[in-house]
Amino acid sequence: MAEKNNFLPLMLDLSGRKIVIFGGGSVGERKAELFCGCADTIVVSLDFSERLKELEASGQICLSRLDLAAAEDSKLREIISGAFLVIPATSSFDLNRKIADIAEESDILINQVDTLGSVVIPSVIKRGDLVIGISTLGHSPAVSKYTRKQIESVITPAYSDMIRLQDELRSYLKQHVAEQRQRKAILWKILENEAVWNGFSESYEKAAERAYAIISGYLENSDR
Repeated sequence: MAEKNNFLPLMLDLSGRKIVIFGGGSVGERKAELFCGCADTIVVSLDFSERLKELEASGQICLSRLDLAAAEDSKLREIISGAFLVIPATSSFDLNRKIADIAEESDILINQVDTLGSVVIPSVIKRGDLVIGISTLGHSPAVSKYTRKQIESVITPAYSDMIRLQDELRSYLKQHVAEQRQRKAILWKILENEAVWNGFSESYEKAAERAYAIISGYLENSDR
């Protein structure tokens, strides 16, 4: 790999995109579970894990049965035609390399599980609309896992509620506070208010009540 890497983290809308995963084992299963909620996900293999069969039964993915070891290149090209991303996740390094080469011929993005491809899929933490991706570009899965644990201990589920509340308050403040600089200051004051954060442990409504009290106090002072 070159000394300088050109990887850039992006958030992509995968609606309607075709993702093709080769391999029906645990790795293919993990990849399918990641993509099935946001893209048209196809898993190609001769055999599939029970979880993959469950995902197919619930309509979340499509399974395509094929003996990959005996498949002609033309068949593999047919399967990946129109794909946005191809993931070779079989137990054979040579087969994975072959699939990656065919995908590369068509300028299709590739996520490889046994080497560095054109796409690196990070470890993902989701708290509602807050999405955090963690990656060491394959150099240290242990550091990636450790980092995830550290972040998860800080980024609690309350962050999802705070995002919802901040979005609600932004709309409210646009109607009641003319200056953008003042709106930003109020939102930061609420964001840094411990009482508001603690309110989420009781209910969203309790936290919102405390946030609106802060806004009311500001508006009262500004009218004087």
